[in-house]
Amino acid sequence: MRLAAAAGALLVTGCTGGGTTPPSSTVTEISGGDVIREFAAAWPEPDAANFRGMVDQPGVAAHDIAAQVAELGITQTSVKPTGDLECGDDTCQEHAAVTHQLAGVGQWSYSTLIKSRLNQGQWLVEWTPGTFNPDLTEVTTLVRHRVVPPRAPILDRSGVALTPERAIVRVGVVAGKVRPDTYAQLGGLLKVDTSQLRDRVAASEPTWFVPVIDLRRQDYRPLRDLLLKVPGVVTDTAERSLAPTAEWGRAVLGTVGLATADTLKGAGPYVLPTDEVGVSGLQRAYQRTLAGTPGVTIDLVEKATGDVLNPVLARKPEPGTPLQTSLDLDIQSAAENAVSPATDTTALVVVKASTGEVLAAANAPGPTSYNTAFIGHYAPGSTFKVVSAATLMQQAVVQPGSRVTCPDTTVVDGKRFKNYDTSIVGADPTFAQAFAASCNTTMVDRAHLISGKDLADTGRQFGIGARWNIGLDAFSGSAPADDDLVTRAADMIGQGKVEASPLMMAMLAAAVDSGVSRTPTLLPGDLPGHLVAELDPSLVGKLQSMMRLVVTEGTGTSVDLSGLPVYAKTGTAEFAAGPHTGTNAWLIGYRGDIAFAVVVENGSSGAHDAAPVVSSLLADLPDSAYR
Repeated sequence: MRLAAAAGALLVTGCTGGGTTPPSSTVTEISGGDVIREFAAAWPEPDAANFRGMVDQPGVAAHDIAAQVAELGITQTSVKPTGDLECGDDTCQEHAAVTHQLAGVGQWSYSTLIKSRLNQGQWLVEWTPGTFNPDLTEVTTLVRHRVVPPRAPILDRSGVALTPERAIVRVGVVAGKVRPDTYAQLGGLLKVDTSQLRDRVAASEPTWFVPVIDLRRQDYRPLRDLLLKVPGVVTDTAERSLAPTAEWGRAVLGTVGLATADTLKGAGPYVLPTDEVGVSGLQRAYQRTLAGTPGVTIDLVEKATGDVLNPVLARKPEPGTPLQTSLDLDIQSAAENAVSPATDTTALVVVKASTGEVLAAANAPGPTSYNTAFIGHYAPGSTFKVVSAATLMQQAVVQPGSRVTCPDTTVVDGKRFKNYDTSIVGADPTFAQAFAASCNTTMVDRAHLISGKDLADTGRQFGIGARWNIGLDAFSGSAPADDDLVTRAADMIGQGKVEASPLMMAMLAAAVDSGVSRTPTLLPGDLPGHLVAELDPSLVGKLQSMMRLVVTEGTGTSVDLSGLPVYAKTGTAEFAAGPHTGTNAWLIGYRGDIAFAVVVENGSSGAHDAAPVVSSLLADLPDSAYR
């Protein structure tokens, strides 16, 4: 009995690798553990050749592992023996912690038992289906099913879903039924480039569905009969997170579509190339938040019948989190309606003056995903005279009642400047009247009385160039301190080196309205804006009276609507268009607690092209919107 106990002690010592030099009777046990560990290291990259001399059935083991990798979508595997090796005279076994990375669903971990046996003097791992997973047998297999949760909506400021799941029709082709004229017909009906479709069809099996385009139901109906006559075309129905129309808030909210190599970048570890992901805007920027986490089931299935015997893994999908924005459903709708007639690039931004919250951002003509409203770099033209006038008044050069001149043209250091028209204001005007008439010469004639730093400092007081973080790319403008007199004179009328986005100019108007400058807010819960500067109340009051005069007597009389007073500043900005000079039209202003800015590319003037957009916007808003 004592000898048996001593032999047992030696056996355990040999299996665990402990103790001093073991007697020859324990060498085989150590080798049995070694081959288990060698196999665990080789498992993640199964290969029959590598398994030879390590596994009793190297080809079968490599095939079985590869089959489960393909079926379960395993992208990476880690196998770590747990250190509880048990050995007998000719067998060893050890548990191992197996962790698989499953494409699109995350990790799956479990414990399995790996056995080795001494076979004709050589230790080999005994391969069985149960080695891969303890639930497997010769007559069963594992089958995975992935469940993608519905996409969470993007919400307006009141919690109304702006992008609920809406019905769509998926138009595609069956690869084997496509004919040469299919591409031309689809291109003509759907206005899509079919060159890539040819490549995708060529790479598909004959029975595969190859997607062409997803259409809203209302867009599909007029095309239905014609599409179904095109050789190879088939349709299917689905749901997608969509805004009210294809144009509505598109550049801000973004769109959802089938994943591409580009949109997969940054989409997170739970996305597959076959998934629909955020393509642009907030849908892309907040893909992980909105998409949630897919669920997965792995079932033990009988090979012969396909019957599910029992679940091996069941993980419920986790829905995404709705994204709260500062947008207002009614105001965004009014903004979309206001820009809808546009034939040239037009951007309209509406903000709540007292908070800096973005209430609407509409881009046209649409549908367009390019967010001109936020990232457009434009010379702001005469709308920048708000900053120039503030600088002149702060430096005590003029006050609203100061008498000034407004010649049709003037020369600054050899450079001729002119007004947009002749005789735009009466004789002996006040500075406020010249401002209301948008007199360029009045401004540039005083460029030598201030410094470039003075103008730049005032711009910063109004938030120009401030650091923004609103969840999407946005341009806060630039107003450099120019020492060159001619450049500074051009800066004062919103030309020169001054640049701004429509969002920045709306924030400028909001600063005049509220008396403080702020950074804008689009996602109040995640990225609230902050105060930039408190403006001098006396200066604010003067600017307010001058912007009101623009509407009552100056260039903005077309927006002098009944009801709450409107305050505004028009602008026309020149830009080089080849050998010619083009112009963009601007109008900024506020009414109640609503501030706004609009730019119309190729517009002749703010009064002619931008003012009608603002008039449409303000006329569509209920009185409650201005509070």
